[in-house]
Amino acid sequence: MLSKPADVFDRDAEWVDLVEFATSRLPGLRIAVVYGRRRQGKSYLLRRLADACGGLYHLATEQTETVSVRRFAESLAGWSGMPRSALAFDGWEAALTSAASLMSSRAGAGDGAPPLLVLDEFPYLVRETPGLPSIVQALYDSIGPGSTSTRAPLRLVLCGSAISVMSDLLSGTKALRGRGALELRVKPFGFRDARSYWGIQSTHVAFVHNALAGGTPGYRELVPDPSVPEDAGLLGGWVARNLLRPTAPLFGEANRLVHEDPRIRDSAVYGSLMAAIAAGESSPAKIGGLLGRPSSSLTYQLRMLESAGFIERRQDLLVDRRPTITVADPVVRLHHLVIEPYLADLEAGRAAQVWQEVAHTVDSKILGPHFEALATEWVTRHAGEEAGLRVGVTGHATVACPEHKASHEIDILSLKRGARPRSAGAGIAFIGEAKHRERAPGMGQLRRLEHVRDLLAANGHDVSHAVLGLFSTSGFTNELTTAAADDGSIQLASLEQLYGGSTPDGGLDLRDEALSE
Repeated sequence: MLSKPADVFDRDAEWVDLVEFATSRLPGLRIAVVYGRRRQGKSYLLRRLADACGGLYHLATEQTETVSVRRFAESLAGWSGMPRSALAFDGWEAALTSAASLMSSRAGAGDGAPPLLVLDEFPYLVRETPGLPSIVQALYDSIGPGSTSTRAPLRLVLCGSAISVMSDLLSGTKALRGRGALELRVKPFGFRDARSYWGIQSTHVAFVHNALAGGTPGYRELVPDPSVPEDAGLLGGWVARNLLRPTAPLFGEANRLVHEDPRIRDSAVYGSLMAAIAAGESSPAKIGGLLGRPSSSLTYQLRMLESAGFIERRQDLLVDRRPTITVADPVVRLHHLVIEPYLADLEAGRAAQVWQEVAHTVDSKILGPHFEALATEWVTRHAGEEAGLRVGVTGHATVACPEHKASHEIDILSLKRGARPRSAGAGIAFIGEAKHRERAPGMGQLRRLEHVRDLLAANGHDVSHAVLGLFSTSGFTNELTTAAADDGSIQLASLEQLYGGSTPDGGLDLRDEALSE
């Protein structure tokens, strides 16, 4: 196993998958598809992999097919130790066939690993040469595992940031369907890793920062001052200088993200859709109503936004109903809730004033939903080891309440391990509620969860071993803390616990400190 380079932060699982693919002794050509939003560190990771394997990393650019093929020929010649002008091809078919022949004839890394070829920003090449995936298919069919070729093994990695293009390569009736040995999506860092990457010590500063900037590693290089203040009272000033200043690179990042996907053309419509979703509209009908259009007319646009990774659809775990839709990237959410509505003021240099004015919006539309997302991530990724909580599929749900002639929304619901969503009588492992507010949750919130548990039992679900969980950014009342200490079926988790620390004696009040200038 090739050791991960010391300068690659985190990405342990991704490195293991890539090394396993690159060093496999299986015969013939094998293909990996790697994709993710821009600035996730894909290229950095693949460069280090190519270096470790002695492979060829080639970064495509937005140029004509003729220029792109010439640049690839120069890269291949340089890797082979030839003069850069030694190779010339009349198209991608000749270029890739020759590359496969040349690379297979040479030894890989010192340990005998197969030669590795990485084509980064593959969508740029496909845009100019739409038939390129078919050319790769033909190459695979001629020297892949199912062929009669005796050529030495070769590993090909296709990488790109246009998620809708890359995720489609191996789907349906596409040319490369069934020909991928690895499909790897590189995602933003989780909230704990993001805190470590930015070097933030304060837990509540890390939370607010993550809610605004997310876990995309490349964003750290785009802020004028990457040193986030540990004093929550200074965080507003940092936000104003680094995120809300028109000359700061992250200020226009949301617009660049939309324009980078070739399948999203009408940016006005897509921008309006994301603005409505960021504001809290979560159903197609409500989104369409806000835009003055029937929901059926937005099906294609919503599908494109989802395939490009800008929005997420969350299915109810208990019943078959329309999914709720949320914005996936915190920077995009910040853009539509804060930057766009106050653009004139921000361009006039009044970022600090705007930040004070939008405190309530940030609190309710950004920090509240983000805390719920962090609590959900903790349940799925950390609660097993840290709280002994074994859960299956985790998401959200709504349960009808005949007594109150209404429905109760469940922030976090986990099925028992092995249970299938939306199946009759599915066992319930966890019922949770996440509270980001100034007042500490007390027995009233616990009684609500107990009521929800009773409703689930009445609907035929097995709740005999369900744990009730409350998450809070402002601590818990003494009465609730005492009740949880006496009952192993009650789980309380503060923000400090979500980040891997112990429960603080007092709650953390994010509203006043983190949003002040």
